[in-house]
Amino acid sequence: MNESPETTTVPAGKRARFPKPVLFAGMGIVALVLIALVVAVALPNRPTDYQAGSPEAAFQDFYEAWQADDIEGAYGHLSTAVTKDLSLSEYRRLDTDWSWQRNQDRRLILLGADVTGDRATLHVRVDEFSDGGMGGIGGQRYSSERSVRLAREGGAWLIDEPLIGIEPAGYGY
Repeated sequence: MNESPETTTVPAGKRARFPKPVLFAGMGIVALVLIALVVAVALPNRPTDYQAGSPEAAFQDFYEAWQADDIEGAYGHLSTAVTKDLSLSEYRRLDTDWSWQRNQDRRLILLGADVTGDRATLHVRVDEFSDGGMGGIGGQRYSSERSVRLAREGGAWLIDEPLIGIEPAGYGY
């Protein structure tokens, strides 16, 4: 006996109807995608929490202090090798020259860390965003990578180069 699968033909001019479970499943998938998009757009990007006492956490603390315009706090995260050649008053003056960075639309992404004894190098990607032309049309992202040196002193990780935000201060280094 030669059985063929049942087929349904839809007369010309009529639309095929989907079974209700398929229709509801499709609507459910669309709803989930929309909810995910709303959550992704509505929630701010939150900084990563690094293990306390790590070079990553030390850099994050330094950068957050600088972003908050806490110059003394940021300066307190610099190593003695840096602060012996760079006074707090000089650091304040340099910060005035570089303070425009605080208003930049940027994101720092830690790409990795190399730690050897009491020395560490963090590899950071800096993404900067531009609105583009009139009305913000054609916005672009510019990325660059840089390394940040840290040294462990008295059990704490400190920035071992004169940074103003993420930029090298260029003071004697």
